[in-house]
Amino acid sequence: MSAEGLYKARALMQLSEICAPYEWEHVEAAFDGDVEAAISLSVALNNSKRGAVAVAMWRAKVKPDAFREYFASVWEHDHRHVIAAAESRRTLGHMFRYAAFPMPAELPDVVTLWRGSSWLTIAEAKKGYSWTTDRSTACWFAVRFAQAGGRPLVLRADVAKSDIALFTNNRSESEAVLIRPPAAAVVDGNVSDWTAAYLLKEASIRQNTLTA
Repeated sequence: MSAEGLYKARALMQLSEICAPYEWEHVEAAFDGDVEAAISLSVALNNSKRGAVAVAMWRAKVKPDAFREYFASVWEHDHRHVIAAAESRRTLGHMFRYAAFPMPAELPDVVTLWRGSSWLTIAEAKKGYSWTTDRSTACWFAVRFAQAGGRPLVLRADVAKSDIALFTNNRSESEAVLIRPPAAAVVDGNVSDWTAAYLLKEASIRQNTLTA
């Protein structure tokens, strides 16, 4: 039995002990590479288990198509659990490379990204995974969570398209995931500027919600 096969057998045994019946019914098929089962598993699992299962699927070398669908779903909804389960940026990088998410053809070779944060120093914010090609989205994140004395911050960085591990607009946030922090990032704007962009973005979100 290969190392991946051995790991798969051990993972399935462990999951059989911790999964509820409604979760377990999708596990074996997902680990066998069934794409629909992988999608169903990402929905059925308790949030706290999703990251550990993502790591287990990667170590077991589940077929890339099934792993990609599962990983995309749990990253979008539970990336904190995925980061915690991976334990290191190196492992997370391996997982993203195995998933091999396609990049939009329209992205240029060098992409300008922004990241909005609060309560973080520049050095801490620079290490964040989630960036965006939409500056107003970064401003929205920076100001939205900077309540009760928080420090809004918007950084800008130019990165190679090849350094983006995942690009998704599923939540209309034009998110670009970076495993390796950008070599250089600068503060782009100031609090009043970010607040003005936040208010415009918030109004747009509310309008879209009303008309949806």
